[in-house]
Amino acid sequence: MFIHDQYALFVSFLLIGCAWAAMLALPFTILTNALTGGHMGTYLGLFNCTICVPQIVAAVAGGWILRMFTTPGSIPPEVNMLVLAGVLLIAGALCVGIIKEKETI
Repeated sequence: MFIHDQYALFVSFLLIGCAWAAMLALPFTILTNALTGGHMGTYLGLFNCTICVPQIVAAVAGGWILRMFTTPGSIPPEVNMLVLAGVLLIAGALCVGIIKEKETI
C-alpha cells in the first residue's frame, strides 16, 4: 500500500521474514524461561493452541469479514488485510516490551 517500487519491496519482504522468524521463536522462548516444573510440554501445547487457533480463524473468515467492510471500487480487501496485519504486528511488538522476566535468586 505504501511502497510502489518493485525493487523496494525486497526490503519489506526481508523485514517480514525477520519478523516472521521472531514471531515463531520468541514467544516460546519467553514462555520456557518463565516455566518451571514437569508440565512444560503441556503448557507449551496449550500456548501453541492460543497461537494456532486465531491463525486458523483468520485464514478461514478473514477475507469474508474484510469484504463485508469494503465498499466496491475502493482498496481491495487483501490490501486492507495486509495493513491490518502490519498494525497488529507493531502492536504485538510493543506489548512484548511490557513483559518482565523473573529474576532468579
